[in-house]
Amino acid sequence: VYQFDESEAGSVVAEVKREDLSPYLGLHYPATDIPAQARELYTRCFLRFLPDLTAEPVKLVPTENPTTHQHLDLSYCLPRSFDWCCAEYHQNMGVKALLVISLIEEQKLWGLISCHHQTPKYISYEVRKMCEFLGQIVS
Repeated sequence: VYQFDESEAGSVVAEVKREDLSPYLGLHYPATDIPAQARELYTRCFLRFLPDLTAEPVKLVPTENPTTHQHLDLSYCLPRSFDWCCAEYHQNMGVKALLVISLIEEQKLWGLISCHHQTPKYISYEVRKMCEFLGQIVS
């Protein structure tokens, strides 16, 4: 569990892990590690899931709405990819799959439940919906 402070920096406040993995509990990260745009997206969407951080991104065709000529808003689209720097950041940590559940307090992002896996991992729709519901209940 990753908690944001008043300056939007974060720290790991709770952890469950295998014994052979390095701990993150107690580590602190600057606000720049999770950019404002990403925090805003986490505030609007309770769940982010990337089953394979090593997968090659696929271009969206067309890149803009042909009627409005606006870029398509994929904020609420679960199978959208993460920014390349987020994927690279997690890959450097040995993470190959990622599930993030937002924790909201009084309409503000309080923190994240960040679930890492060392190999690509698909999580069923039903389990993802339960995780999303868990985030709503905890929030």
